[in-house]
Amino acid sequence: MPLETASNRLPRTLGFWSSVALVIGITIGSGIFRTPATVARLVPSPIFALGLWAVGGIITLCGALSLAELAAALPESGGYYAYLREGWGRLAGFLFGWSELVLIRASAVGGISLVFGEYFLRTFGIDPDEHVMAARTVSAAAIALAAATNVRGVRLSALVVGVSTAAKFAALALLVGAAFFWAEATAPRWPT
Repeated sequence: MPLETASNRLPRTLGFWSSVALVIGITIGSGIFRTPATVARLVPSPIFALGLWAVGGIITLCGALSLAELAAALPESGGYYAYLREGWGRLAGFLFGWSELVLIRASAVGGISLVFGEYFLRTFGIDPDEHVMAARTVSAAAIALAAATNVRGVRLSALVVGVSTAAKFAALALLVGAAFFWAEATAPRWPT
């Protein structure tokens, strides 16, 4: 199948910084605020925990570089679908496209929105474990708002992504700064 011509390609409306914010926002994800405590609880030392995060970062970097190479080799609209279609045929691309629509992306968006709903309620002092329906309602509203933003236009969506990525960075910087500031007084002691 030939590469796309300029007439049937999606228009490039995102700029460099919007694209960077999108990639960073996707890579960091919302799980960064939920999983570190679990990882720290399951490993024997802080050095081991940092090592696991470093290995995870290297694996993520390898995946990102692999996709960047594919994008450079096949500059088509469609991402994974286009890569699978070219490499494995139309059936593989079709099956992945439907799996992405009804399973992969849907479960990822659901998980992210649930974390958002829980943290949103905690921001106002409400325990999401006691108010499960409220957390799920906030989660559903967040999905609806994101969908409406995407329907409204790419530029508005890019603005929302940029702001949310900046908020993630600010929150992470605040947590790291707090960890260094209060580390001696509140650090848990790992068994030796």
